[in-house]
Amino acid sequence: MNDPTVRPLQRASAPDGDRWLEALPAPVLGIDAGERIRFVNAAAADLLAGVGRGLLGRRLDEIFGIDAPIIALARRTLSGASGVAEADVALAGPGFALGRATVAAAPVGETGYIALVLTRPPRARAAPPAAASSAARTLAHEVRNPLAGIRAAAQLISRAEDEESAALAKLIVDEVDRVRRLTDRIDPLGAVEPPKFERFNIHEALDRVRKLIGSSAPNVMIRERYDPSLPHVRGDLDQLIQALLNIAKNAAEAIGESLDGEIAISTSYRSGVKFRSAASGAARAQLEVQFVDNGPGLHPDVADRLFEAFATTKSGGMGLGLTVAADIIARHDGRIEVESEPGRTSFKILLPIDPDENL
Repeated sequence: MNDPTVRPLQRASAPDGDRWLEALPAPVLGIDAGERIRFVNAAAADLLAGVGRGLLGRRLDEIFGIDAPIIALARRTLSGASGVAEADVALAGPGFALGRATVAAAPVGETGYIALVLTRPPRARAAPPAAASSAARTLAHEVRNPLAGIRAAAQLISRAEDEESAALAKLIVDEVDRVRRLTDRIDPLGAVEPPKFERFNIHEALDRVRKLIGSSAPNVMIRERYDPSLPHVRGDLDQLIQALLNIAKNAAEAIGESLDGEIAISTSYRSGVKFRSAASGAARAQLEVQFVDNGPGLHPDVADRLFEAFATTKSGGMGLGLTVAADIIARHDGRIEVESEPGRTSFKILLPIDPDENL
């Protein structure tokens, strides 16, 4: 691997007599009685490649956090349950979010091991309960009403001879149209539709994000370092703009009113790095989008719950921006990696390259 920040995971053999676990296409973690990882098969190595240093010997709570649902499942099996399974479990922890999966836990042989088998769900999502459905429809309706007025006002401004005002007005119109398209995708049952995939260059999304952040946070210096030779991705442009914008806004809000605040946005091709997004899928090459800010770093109260809903320390904040971003990236078979310390916070978004690209 050419990227020094990506470390290959160590793998150990499965317990004697259970070597078949190594060949399973689904990600498998072998856990001992002390809740430590003793075995990682190839599929799990692909899935967890961006989590950090080698996993062998580390406790589950070091990786997924103390209150993670996956730990509760493991403990139930270690305490004597013959086998348990749970759907829609978040695969997230301090500094990473990999979407959701069905997790099955079962004893393995007579060695004291248990196996955690992770199965990624299909993209289709079940409709929410009636109450949530009604709330979603109401919200979509209420959002559309002011959008029409905002768009009309922006169109009037765009007729001005001042080129700068006309450009900002055009940006407002484009954003209103994008938000309207997103609200239109709330179906009669209140469920957000799966992404509408198309082929595009990721710099199209980043260009919109840069303009919006530049307008809303004029005190922040934005530096760009793009690889112009990047291949295309296949995804929903509107949704990916929203995900990247949420991450960039989080960085800008962390910087606050600092006079020397800076966000660096870069893109690159993760040469030699491939991830398997599903147990039965092929490993796919990745491109990387990185946002780095020079703010104070993640607040310790939310560092371990970064992608959970309502996890925020901001006054008046809802704590949903990064949750939405992680959900959208997961829908695109992508992943988010986070590193933070005072003066430097990095969000790395990895997205699979369009499989039709000839690399």
